[in-house]
Amino acid sequence: MPITHINLDTGAPLTLAVDALRPLPNGQMVWLDVATPTEDDLNWLAREYNFHPLAIEDCRHFDQRAKVEPYDGYLFISVDAVTRQNGELAAQEMEVFLGADYLVTVHREPLAAIEGMRARCAVDRRTGAYRADMLLYQIVDQMVDAFFPLLDEIEDEIDELEDEILERATYATMQRIFALKQQLVYLRKVVAPMREAMNALASTRYELIDPRTAVYYRDLYDHLVRIYDLIETSRDLLGNALDAYLSTVSNRLNEVMKRLTLLTTIFMPISFLVGFGGMNFTQLPFDNPTAFGVMMGLLIIVPVGMMFWFWRSKWV
Repeated sequence: MPITHINLDTGAPLTLAVDALRPLPNGQMVWLDVATPTEDDLNWLAREYNFHPLAIEDCRHFDQRAKVEPYDGYLFISVDAVTRQNGELAAQEMEVFLGADYLVTVHREPLAAIEGMRARCAVDRRTGAYRADMLLYQIVDQMVDAFFPLLDEIEDEIDELEDEILERATYATMQRIFALKQQLVYLRKVVAPMREAMNALASTRYELIDPRTAVYYRDLYDHLVRIYDLIETSRDLLGNALDAYLSTVSNRLNEVMKRLTLLTTIFMPISFLVGFGGMNFTQLPFDNPTAFGVMMGLLIIVPVGMMFWFWRSKWV
């Protein structure tokens, strides 16, 4: 059964059996971390902790937006983390049951915040004094802080895109712009509910959140507001980059059309002279050396003169 039991007083992890007892007596607090839950795991949690079937159902499907739902004697909280590997975003959802003397975290993918907190509990005896709400804050704080380097990475890519647009914009550049825009939209969909959830926990409307801990959740809320603003700023920068790309492509197309137009304009009088000289006259120009010389002179003078005129007019 993939449930890790951590007694915060000792920091010692133990493996729970299916018939494990409820949280330890004498005012101690336990943290149960359920990784990749099976149906037996969820049934055990529902039986031992009397969790609501709707909350267990959310843990079964992992398709929830960040939220806070109060139940009798505990809070059910959904939070999200996002990782980025090889330029692709991957969502990591965590469901939380927060009680007065226990914290149950349920997740499908390995979470860096969980691993970091578990390692800290094993070496830092001060964690034994944590309440469940403070322990949850420590975990979510690491999840929220992970957004900042991710956004810094995206901002660096936007800077590279801007330089690429000015130097050598290609069709692949536009594809990268749209890919980043989709990622930012996805991040906004994740961060906005997280911000609302942390604001709810910071409002001290729930008895399970100590007023002293609510201040820390308010700090999380401020961080998420800042992250949301950074996302909007990056989206604006990408919008400007897309406008610059379209403008660059349009200017490049105009330059090509100008050159083609100049070539067409130069060859128009040449075509006229050649066609006129080849008409069915009584005596063709090739039969008269003087007429032939005049024709060849015009074929050279006219395009050279037009090129000189275009140069004086600064069209080339």
